[in-house]
Amino acid sequence: MNKHLNFAAKDNTMRWRVVLAFTILFPLLILPSWSQTKKDPLNDDEVDQVREYGDRPNERLKLFAKFIEQRVTAIKQLSSDKKVAYRGAELRGKIEEFTRLVDELQDNLDTYDEQHADIRKALKDLVPEMEKWEPVLHLPPTNPDYDFARQTAIEAAKSVDEQSKTLQKDQDKYFAEHKDQAGKNGTGPS
Repeated sequence: MNKHLNFAAKDNTMRWRVVLAFTILFPLLILPSWSQTKKDPLNDDEVDQVREYGDRPNERLKLFAKFIEQRVTAIKQLSSDKKVAYRGAELRGKIEEFTRLVDELQDNLDTYDEQHADIRKALKDLVPEMEKWEPVLHLPPTNPDYDFARQTAIEAAKSVDEQSKTLQKDQDKYFAEHKDQAGKNGTGPS
């Protein structure tokens, strides 16, 4: 009888150890995958470039457009290259980077608009470029691996396109009425 109780106690202790180990280790296993989904779409060099142009809005906006265009080019290439291993995951990654960069661009546009920074020069180049982004997002065939990410990216592309066109008109009007403010940079995003 004593032997049976001793075995049950050891079994119960073992269960608690497994539960405790799972409780401690599970978050550690999940954390890397969660952090990867929230990963900054810019590499260290790109981050440094963006920081460098914080007080020069036209250059900074053009830099974001350049980084977005790089992702658009990658999406276009991945769409046509069926030999790429893990193509669905690669496309999803590039589409998600595109969306995060477009969101950053929109945040910068909002900040510069609030500060009445003169960004007409950048908008003149950006508006026609933005019209090319959405069609590229439609190139990859339907795939559950990235369809949700693609829809989010399409909505982001439409939103920034509309915002930029409206902002371009608003900027033209504002600086026509405030000629002394033309060419001002604002303080820039932090």
